[in-house]
Amino acid sequence: MTAPDVSVVIAAYNAADTIQRAITSALAQDGVSVEVIVADDCSTDATRQIVAAPGEPAVKLVSLGCNGGPGAARNAGFAAARGRWIAVLDADDTMRPNRLARMIAAAEGADAVAAVDNMDVLHQDGRTERMFPQDLLVDMPALTLPAFIDSNRIFRSTHNFGYMKPVFRRAFLLENRLAYDEALRIGEDYLLLAAVLASGGRCTVVPEAGYLYH
Repeated sequence: MTAPDVSVVIAAYNAADTIQRAITSALAQDGVSVEVIVADDCSTDATRQIVAAPGEPAVKLVSLGCNGGPGAARNAGFAAARGRWIAVLDADDTMRPNRLARMIAAAEGADAVAAVDNMDVLHQDGRTERMFPQDLLVDMPALTLPAFIDSNRIFRSTHNFGYMKPVFRRAFLLENRLAYDEALRIGEDYLLLAAVLASGGRCTVVPEAGYLYH
């Protein structure tokens, strides 16, 4: 089988209420071929049944043997991935249809191994709020390790780039043996992107908002 352009990895734990919405948004990506890997972290609800029910060939369910937390689930999803790029999507979030094609084009054009973009926060009362000012990201063509760390310092009134959801070039992760720290139950996303930057990986910045944070 031809490898897809992108593997979208979704770590899921008791996500029956939102998992289909997340999968649908991943399959709806324009301009790229996609596989969706749902790594189920021993859910006790109907998550696994919902993922498996449609029999969609582009969707793969990976079931963990014991509850290991988000890092362990994402590592299992990454291990099953076949795409040139890997995108992380939370089980209760969605993406706009042009997101992955735009990010990959930007990364490949800049010879980068990762890309991040802006995010829209969707509130329960119907409000939509842009997470990062557009001008801030326009003036930042690449995300550096110092800027990434500085934005995440506690008690600082800066924009926290740790919320960003990167896409990674899978070969770079494999070559540098980079994976999630499974001992962490919070901050595991931050540490992996920091490790990519610390390993010399270039991360390009897309100012437009393609990720929808529910």
